[in-house]
Amino acid sequence: MNPIPKTALFCFFLLLNFSTSHAAELPAIDQEYANTAPGSFNLWINPGLISYHFDRDAGYRDLNNGFGVQSDVSDQLSLMAGNFINSDRARSNFAGMAWQPLSWHAIKIGLAVGILDGYLTMNNGGKFLAVLPWITIRNEQIGINLTVAPYPNDPHHLGVISGQVILRVW
Repeated sequence: MNPIPKTALFCFFLLLNFSTSHAAELPAIDQEYANTAPGSFNLWINPGLISYHFDRDAGYRDLNNGFGVQSDVSDQLSLMAGNFINSDRARSNFAGMAWQPLSWHAIKIGLAVGILDGYLTMNNGGKFLAVLPWITIRNEQIGINLTVAPYPNDPHHLGVISGQVILRVW
């Protein structure tokens, strides 16, 4: 088995164990920092990603503009979709969800799972499954999603830190 799925599964089960066994020890979200009212529809948009690649000489693109949408379906689960110009200068599409069982004030921590395409080193540019750590920091109107990912052609090395500004429009 590829080491990335093993690592992702390990992190998923570790996070699941931590979120269920230590849930009573974590501070609750203050109402002042609550992101959405339970059961209310919400829609967030984003203009793509800003990335920092650790291999600065490889010629990767750091400004990954595009368009995406996100909506919270519960306090812990968000659905996401969109597209962007990826670090290899090709168009990528994505659809997935973020599960964030850990929260403290305006910070949520968990995993994003989704289908992406457009990276030639991954399935010849076709669709592939990605599981990434996902951190969201936001208030009622604006926020940021953060993640880290390995290089697709060298999954043993951390390749990029990416941030995504999100704006609530509904």
